[in-house]
Amino acid sequence: MRLPITRYLPHILVGLAVASMLGVAYSTVILPSSNLTTPKVTWTTSPLTISFAAADLSGSATDTFSCSPSTGGLSPLSAITLRTVSNSPGIIGLVVAPASFGNCGASLLQVTVVATCQVAASQCKGSFTGLVQVRQPTNYRDLPANLQVTINVG
Repeated sequence: MRLPITRYLPHILVGLAVASMLGVAYSTVILPSSNLTTPKVTWTTSPLTISFAAADLSGSATDTFSCSPSTGGLSPLSAITLRTVSNSPGIIGLVVAPASFGNCGASLLQVTVVATCQVAASQCKGSFTGLVQVRQPTNYRDLPANLQVTINVG
């Protein structure tokens, strides 16, 4: 007489194999990218103000930032990118240079933020806002805190 469990033994073994593969995948892919120590960005000047005459059509300002804790070593996984957002993209465009770094840590990283009129000088006058976001693309996340940018065009 055979035990009833022997009939289902192949199914149980396949289920255990699949469960162990899912456990290994979770611990090697999901857990490292969701660690609890998300780096925080500290800007030297915040908010950053850019002022220029409308006839000049553009202006710029420089700022520095650091991250604590570090985003990691020099591996591609620790790279960061910077993204700009303008509250009036049809009137004022924002760009940042450089737009990426290999990593972010305690050393200050310098960036230049450039605001450019996207319309004629006479239509560009006013006050605008924008921000610079620091992103870590490999972890699909934005690092807090954004740099607020105030743009005054006279």
